[in-house]
Formats: sequence, C-alpha cells, structure tokens
Amino acid sequence: MDITENMTAKEFIGLMFGAYGDEFNWWLPPSTETFVKELITELGEDDPFVLKRTISLAAKCESCDDMLFCSVGEDGSELWRIYHMTWSRRREREGWPIRWDFPDRKSALEYIRDRFTEDHL
Repeated sequence: MDITENMTAKEFIGLMFGAYGDEFNWWLPPSTETFVKELITELGEDDPFVLKRTISLAAKCESCDDMLFCSVGEDGSELWRIYHMTWSRRREREGWPIRWDFPDRKSALEYIRDRFTEDHL
C-alpha cells in the first residue's frame, strides 16, 4: 500500500483497516485530550517537543502504549514522533518516554505500516 505525502493519519487508518480488518491495531480515539495531557506531563512543559508548540495525537496503537503525535511550532514547522507512553502521571527522567522521530507524517505512517506488516503477517 502506497502512502502519499498528503495522506492524513485518518485516511491511512481507513486504508489499513480496509486491507487488514480488525487485525490492524492503530486507531484515532474520539477524544485525544487525555493522551496529549499525559504526554506533556511525562515530557515536561519545557521539552522542545512541547515548548511554544501545539500538540495533537494522530494515532494510537491498541496493542501497546505507542502513540503518534504531531507537534506544530509557531512558525508552522512540524515534528512527528511516536512515543511509548509510561502512564506514570509525572515527569519522566531523561530518555523517557521512549520515542521514534520522523522527518514528516509520511515517514511515520510508513513506519507504522511496515512494523505492522512485519509483526502480523
């Protein structure tokens, strides 16, 4: 399955569900505020992913605590990361939560697709 530059996470999830059905384990929760709030707590408000940026949850893995977030700066720059959340409800020590960085949304979605197909097929 090809992922285009402009494909949204929601479109990607729909395509993957169409191809793999309920086996595909990423989704977009109807309410994302709790997840964003926990990420900010775990990272700390002075973290470069958080500081003077707007964070949104793009997708969540059902089988683990991996979540794809986008952080948009005041200048419109985007940072895409998957964080493996700890749910500690406190600021974590440096290096936690574990994360994977991506240069753009397409790269992040390709990573999710490739990891899913390697692990489940």
